Amino acid sequence: MPNIPTMRHEKISVIQTACTVASTVYAVSIVSLPRTIAEKTQTPDVWQGLMLASILGLGAVFVNVKLCQRYPGKSFFEITTCIVGKWIGMLVNVIFIAYCFLVCALVSRWVGEFIKVLALERTPLVIIMLPFLLLVGYLISGGLHVMVRFVELFFPFSIIIFLLLILMNVNRFDVENLLPIFHEGWSPVIKSLFVIPYSTLGYESMLILTNFMENPQKAWKAGGIGYAIALGLYLLMVTAVVACLSVEEVAHLQWPVVTFAQQIEFPGAFLERFEILFIVLWTIKIFMTVANYYFYFAAGVSQLTKKWNKYVYYLPVIPLLSLTIYPKDYAMIGNIEKYTGYGGIFLCAGIPLILLSISMLLGRKGEA
Repeated sequence: MPNIPTMRHEKISVIQTACTVASTVYAVSIVSLPRTIAEKTQTPDVWQGLMLASILGLGAVFVNVKLCQRYPGKSFFEITTCIVGKWIGMLVNVIFIAYCFLVCALVSRWVGEFIKVLALERTPLVIIMLPFLLLVGYLISGGLHVMVRFVELFFPFSIIIFLLLILMNVNRFDVENLLPIFHEGWSPVIKSLFVIPYSTLGYESMLILTNFMENPQKAWKAGGIGYAIALGLYLLMVTAVVACLSVEEVAHLQWPVVTFAQQIEFPGAFLERFEILFIVLWTIKIFMTVANYYFYFAAGVSQLTKKWNKYVYYLPVIPLLSLTIYPKDYAMIGNIEKYTGYGGIFLCAGIPLILLSISMLLGRKGEA
């Protein structure tokens, strides 16, 4: 069972960091993001806003890395108190921990709804979610190394399946569905930016992971590559789905990517339902995302309480389950998701930028 001293000595490589960042970003939104953007734009301009948000997200990764690199050997939760004092720093830390907890609940709820609708219609949501969350707690109980090895093992498979999903639908692509570009100017692109924030979260991973890297000087490389891979896959998937199905059809589908997968046919009926394979690996992918955020939450709690024991990763499962099943319908989940995205931008990009600016202006810097 890991404790705080041993946690500090757990180090991860550039590749492991990149995979963890990518697995945090490329998450639950992929199955519904094409619809979310298409509903908002009502035009073929579905990829421009996502590309712009990706560039801004990379900027947030850079800021987060630079903030942590100024204080080598210190966690984000220690850096905040070094820059703005004990009480304000403590407030930022508590809000960040609560934010990670909320993201865990939202992502878990979506995967629960997804499994319930597609496979377990008569099973109560709580029965689906409880074993899922207990498995997350069990994985995190092994510490950072166990978590990143799990990610390192399954993340490549998820990428392969998503790329296969796109390649096997190439013959159905219609470029006309992506034209005209900028027919209504920048207005649809700007509109899409208001529904994208939640899908592009994940840059906050570097606030936690930089301190655990074997070579923190390569943190920007690891974070940048991981984030770029995730958003590149988002961009490919959204563009491919719209090219195949059209904006009008995508805007009326609950999970366009599942419909996209259902269109795949193998010669000789070798594998009649490719979407089953997609759903299985996508569920594992979401498990990684929840585990990552749960680790960030547990790391924050252990830092504040100076303890790391079984209560840190099992006891929070009870309130997490309650929070997960609290939303009554899709509309309520969507509203919480929207404001979480906006809050995440301020908390995970805005506040680190403020902290970095204060640190640079006041000449505050940690020592290795």
